[in-house]
Parts: sequence; C-alpha cells; structure tokens
Amino acid sequence: MDEDIGNYCDSCGESFDNAFDYVDHLIEEDDEEFDPSIVLPNGVKLMVGSLLRFLYERADKPEEIRQISQSTYVTLFAAEAGFPGLEEMIEDVVVQNEMLRFDDSLNNLLNEKGPDDNESRA
Repeated sequence: MDEDIGNYCDSCGESFDNAFDYVDHLIEEDDEEFDPSIVLPNGVKLMVGSLLRFLYERADKPEEIRQISQSTYVTLFAAEAGFPGLEEMIEDVVVQNEMLRFDDSLNNLLNEKGPDDNESRA
C-alpha cells in the first residue's frame, strides 16, 4: 500500500506525515473540525473520525488500542440493546480518552528540550 496516498496537497505542494494532518490542512481555513460519525438507529453517534485518529496516534501502544476498541464495542452494544446507563458509559469513554490525551500532552511538554537544555527535561 502506498504510504503517501492522501498526504500531498496539489495546491500548495506541501507533504504531510499522515492523512489526518493533510485533511486538517485542507479544512484549516473553514474553522471546522472534520469528525465523521455514524448515527445508530437509536440516534447515538459513533464519532468514527475521532476513533480512527485515536487508533492511529496510538499505533505503538497496543494496550490502549485494545482498551478503546473494547470500550467502543461494549458502548455500541449497550446503545443497540437499549441498556440503561448508556450516557454514563459514553461519558466514561470520553473522559478516559481525554485523560490519555492529557497524559500525552504532559509527557511531550516534560520531554521538550528547553533553549538552554542539552537534554530533555524528564
């Protein structure tokens, strides 16, 4: 499979590391986020764009991928079956995802080299 599919902007000639960055580039002037979703018969939305981005960003963290895959699967089942407490399940998955993003951001910040540092801060 060609790794560059969807990663090159013909308009400006810029190349991107991945398709997510490429799409972000294409829509940055629109001030809108592209996050496609699937609406289930009961009206619950699965934010497929966010899920795919999460999986891509954690390709080297199989435990996190297993966790979000299972959480998504169980949430979809609960939505389809009409289980009570679905709202809380969805909130838990969202909070868990945001905490992982926060952890990643904090780790990146701590590992950044400062202007006077020869080594990372962590």
